[in-house]
Amino acid sequence: MAIVTDFGCNVQAYADGFERLHFPRPKVCLHCQVVDMFIGHGYYLRKPLDQHRSYLIRIKRWYCKNCHRTLSLLPSFVLRFRHYLLTVIQQVVVARFEVQASWSQVLARCTRLQAPSERTIKRWCHAFAEHAPCWLAAVEQTLAKQDATLPLLNALGEATEPRDTACALLQAATQLLAWAKTRWTEVVPYGLNDRLRFLWHWGHARGLQRLI
Repeated sequence: MAIVTDFGCNVQAYADGFERLHFPRPKVCLHCQVVDMFIGHGYYLRKPLDQHRSYLIRIKRWYCKNCHRTLSLLPSFVLRFRHYLLTVIQQVVVARFEVQASWSQVLARCTRLQAPSERTIKRWCHAFAEHAPCWLAAVEQTLAKQDATLPLLNALGEATEPRDTACALLQAATQLLAWAKTRWTEVVPYGLNDRLRFLWHWGHARGLQRLI
């Protein structure tokens, strides 16, 4: 099991400065619910990719002395079960759903030397579209509590008209980030290209699972 964690840096800075990073110790075990039982348990390796290279990074692990299970701190710039960095995946889903590019146009915009492959790109987009309704509902509910007059919402926090759910989620993620900047200073530097990174961090903390 993992906790998605924002370390406030990109993958290169994370890899270079791993020893200097602050790794928050979880208070409650997600497996057994016992408090204050975690000790450090080393790390495991991952090799996330972009279109140019792979990065060797370490993922911090904690060990629960009560249930003997581990919990890892997954940096918010990577997804579970995906080899590519979230920034690369975001380029693809934005091009496909927000720009409404054709598959050939997505490949031209988002790949280099056939990496990522067309099959991989289509898998990402299908997964994003599959999980979008659940994530969109959670975002809309949160935004409706803050300001029910937002264009995305009606007074009940529901969509004002039928629309492509994946595209709507990208738009909602932009509004969610704008709202978050009024609450958390650590996300003030985030820009449009960080919206899915923030969404992933925010949603996973609220029990949402796969995003892409």
